[in-house]
Amino acid sequence: MKLITAIVRTMGLEAIVKSLEQAGIRGMTISEVKGTGEQVQLFKPYTIHNRIDIFVPDAKADEVSRIILDHASAGMAGDGLLAVQAVECVIKIRTKEKIECPL
Repeated sequence: MKLITAIVRTMGLEAIVKSLEQAGIRGMTISEVKGTGEQVQLFKPYTIHNRIDIFVPDAKADEVSRIILDHASAGMAGDGLLAVQAVECVIKIRTKEKIECPL
């Protein structure tokens, strides 16, 4: 299982979410974040972006990453970042069901 974390511009969020839903990805966490990057703006100490966190099976990681990259890239500084991390185990809190966890 993988955790995909993307920091994207707010203007691309709706297209990303729609495309992920069309690909069968329904569960994700979206939050507004503030931060600074390599391109510091002159009149603002930080920029506002959205963070998307998605747990996906290994087989879906490339497709989800491609969807995010296709819709988040404007070809400008500050487009954001995408990280893919291995996840050892995911457990649903309500049901205590283990998803792709070792015995």
